[in-house]
Amino acid sequence: MQMYVMRHGTTEWNEQGITQGRTNNLLSARGVAQTEAVAKEYSDVEFDAIYVSPLMRTRQTASIMNAEHNVPVIKDDRLLEIDQGIFAGRSKEGLTPEEKMLKKTRGAGSGMESFESALARARDFVEDMSANCPYEKVLVITHNIIAGFLEDVLLGIEVDFNTNKHIREFKNAEIKLFDTDKIPTTTLEM
Repeated sequence: MQMYVMRHGTTEWNEQGITQGRTNNLLSARGVAQTEAVAKEYSDVEFDAIYVSPLMRTRQTASIMNAEHNVPVIKDDRLLEIDQGIFAGRSKEGLTPEEKMLKKTRGAGSGMESFESALARARDFVEDMSANCPYEKVLVITHNIIAGFLEDVLLGIEVDFNTNKHIREFKNAEIKLFDTDKIPTTTLEM
């Protein structure tokens, strides 16, 4: 199966450097325009289905992408962005040094989801899709952290949580193509 992994279009909070987490923000005008441009670029790709995080910014991205395809859109909670706990809605620039360390370590009392938990969700999604997906070509629309973890799993990259090298960046509205038939088997056995 071919899996096209996409990060949602930009939001006002993305543009302002505000942590979103699981907030239900919409795309900004710029996000709509960039997603429309990507939709036109991928209009010749014959997607069979779109899998999407249930948050508004991903669903709006899916709606724009699907205008070119008219395929089933399937919500999947495993594609939700990592929970940013007490930092959701906070400007990254306004954090104290202590808060920056708490956010980086995802420490107790922060209400944040661990990176390990988010990676487990991404791995479960890939395993499930590899074993049970009835489609040959899917578009998966999610968020930066989860998109990065999907990439790790799909490429067989071992994640090292001690170095933070596991955090891969997907630009807003960026799409990367992966072939699930080429996933290293050790990745799915971890």
